[in-house]
Amino acid sequence: MEIVGDKPCGAGPFLFLINHYSHRGFRAWWIAIALTAAAGRDLHWPMTAAWTFPDPLRSRIVTPAAVWALARIARMYGFTLMPPMPPRAKDAAARADAVRRILRLARREKPSIGMAPEGMDSPDGRLTAPPAGAGRFIALLVEAGYTPVPVGIYEEGDALRLRFGKPFAIPKTAGGDPDLYDRGIRLLVMEKIGGLLPEDLTPPPSPTPSHSPFWEGGRGTG
Repeated sequence: MEIVGDKPCGAGPFLFLINHYSHRGFRAWWIAIALTAAAGRDLHWPMTAAWTFPDPLRSRIVTPAAVWALARIARMYGFTLMPPMPPRAKDAAARADAVRRILRLARREKPSIGMAPEGMDSPDGRLTAPPAGAGRFIALLVEAGYTPVPVGIYEEGDALRLRFGKPFAIPKTAGGDPDLYDRGIRLLVMEKIGGLLPEDLTPPPSPTPSHSPFWEGGRGTG
């Protein structure tokens, strides 16, 4: 593993925001292992509570086993379980409860936090837009005293690279449309992460120059 850029100094707390990198030979749990090792500090991670699949066979066999295993992993390491992605309407209350638990922990104990805002693998490995609400969640953590730090994770040659970007500021809401505020933060965060990744892991350029590839013209789902 190679570390590129300067890791943040000081006690924090830091909010490390990283891309949800994965492919056939690299699963998402390596993101948490690699970033925790590279950051040189214990991190609290939100993690999925289940693996979901479009086909009924894996949904009946793999998903229940994954729910059992993931719950025990979260309990062992003290992580917070979140409902799986993509968001499902039936999980809205559970997702809100998980967010509240993380915020209580953040305000009370202030552990540094690792988060992949996308929350799920993308079909082609490129960076995608996080779900609605992720921007407001990040803003609430910043209000609780966290400093956002973007991190890009990718493979180059035979090495796994983690590229640390510079800490950045999240603008405070001016009391306007909360959905636009959420969307703007999601865009800002993904542009910060995207700037640390090779071109083949970022969304293709938008055909409309005034639009961001993370939303209207690219692979985003926001």
